[in-house]
Amino acid sequence: MGLTPIGVLRISARAALRRRFGYAGLRVMRRGVRRAIKLHRERTLDVSRPYSTSIGDLRQTYFAAMARIRRRWPRLDPSDPRAEP
Repeated sequence: MGLTPIGVLRISARAALRRRFGYAGLRVMRRGVRRAIKLHRERTLDVSRPYSTSIGDLRQTYFAAMARIRRRWPRLDPSDPRAEP
């Protein structure tokens, strides 16, 4: 079946935390968020397969991952252009 959108977010958060620099980690996390949202939209529209994840579950996973990133790099500025993928 493959990864769920929440699984994509969790894996991208772990990959982001393995990076040496905060902006590289933030880029990895943002790519994962885009992929998870795209996957969520695809699975929501496909009625032939059961899918029960809500956008609230994705939001909760995203905020938990970002909190971990902020704890690792407390002075990281998310609006910096270096954080763009």
